[in-house]
Amino acid sequence: MGVEVHDPRWLTAVPGAELVVGLDDVGECAASGHRTTVLIDLVPDNVSSLRRMAAEAVGEGARKVRVRPHGVDRVDLVYAAVELNRVAEDDAVEVQFDVTSAALLRADPSAFVRVDPLVVKPDGTVVPICAGLERYALGSLGTIDELLSGWDPEPVRDLCRVALSRALADTGPLVSWYEHLTRTAAEMRAGC
Repeated sequence: MGVEVHDPRWLTAVPGAELVVGLDDVGECAASGHRTTVLIDLVPDNVSSLRRMAAEAVGEGARKVRVRPHGVDRVDLVYAAVELNRVAEDDAVEVQFDVTSAALLRADPSAFVRVDPLVVKPDGTVVPICAGLERYALGSLGTIDELLSGWDPEPVRDLCRVALSRALADTGPLVSWYEHLTRTAAEMRAGC
């Protein structure tokens, strides 16, 4: 199971985890010798700056660029996908765009009913898949094995099934899967 940490102090507690930080922290983390992934939140106001932000992160030492859309329309998602392809080619860096194709959701829905990666937030809280699913938290970081032993992943799979049915109703070519998950989790929490 993959694990991503959002604060370098948790790297020793989770050997082999991926360090994911914001643009402001890339230089410091990379200078400390960590393989660093920059997480860029893509919002309507910064779509046109995506290429510049990614280049800045690579210049600061990021080895991977990850982009997570929030509230971005279908046209901007396609524009961002094209820009990120350019980033991958021009900067020879790994790129992760947190979207998927609607065709893939339909072709392999079981691939989206899962509980990984685990995410260690800066405060040590461990949540499945992505930030925004704190309701499904495993607990605070001690050791991953201790947390996993007492955790029931079935509610997360149930959330994934509900989000999947909603995402399949999305008619665009690209789907912001994590955004569907967090929005569905928030709506389910509000309905309790």
